[in-house]
Amino acid sequence: MFRFILLFSLTLLTVSVQWQTYIGDESWKHVFIRMRPEFVPEEVKEVTKDPLFSIPLDLQEKVPEVGTVILVDFRIPSNHKRLWVVRNNKVLVHCRVAHGKNSGEIVTENFSNQPETNMSCMGEFKTGKIYQGDKGLAMRLHGLDQGVNDNAYDRGIVFHGGKYVSSAFLAQHGRIGRSHGCFVTEPRINARIIRLCRFGAKMFVSGHQPVKF
Repeated sequence: MFRFILLFSLTLLTVSVQWQTYIGDESWKHVFIRMRPEFVPEEVKEVTKDPLFSIPLDLQEKVPEVGTVILVDFRIPSNHKRLWVVRNNKVLVHCRVAHGKNSGEIVTENFSNQPETNMSCMGEFKTGKIYQGDKGLAMRLHGLDQGVNDNAYDRGIVFHGGKYVSSAFLAQHGRIGRSHGCFVTEPRINARIIRLCRFGAKMFVSGHQPVKF
């Protein structure tokens, strides 16, 4: 009996050591993502909570090892969170953002680089001057892609706040409001984005085929 208990204990110890080895391998943790929650180890649950997992793969490639970047995915409908601010590989902001009123109602379907279109534009941007405008605290943007968004500054495409991006507006109307092409978030979130992303931070905006939910 004693020998049986000893053998059983050694077997458990061996399995435990092997499990700890597996769990230390980040790639192994991903195997469990689609398992039922009650069977997923706590260590794996912590990994899947990482907000970086909510960023589409093509935009994850734009995240630098060091520094701050804004990511916007206009393929995602506007009633979902689709803007991220990432600093040093950590998500600091994840929120909804409005698109231009002529770009679509909930799904952002149309884009333009031309003035007076009231459409959003996509591509690579750099943050610019911060100022107080008639819509409160705002931050200018410089489009870096010729023919795609290089008219953004002259069009007045900026970051500013708006109450029509709030959860209360969404609950009442079934969608958030739309802008004239600006990147509009809730006022308190707008202030945080501007504080984190001033002084020439990069921004990448994706907007091709819509992502279905």
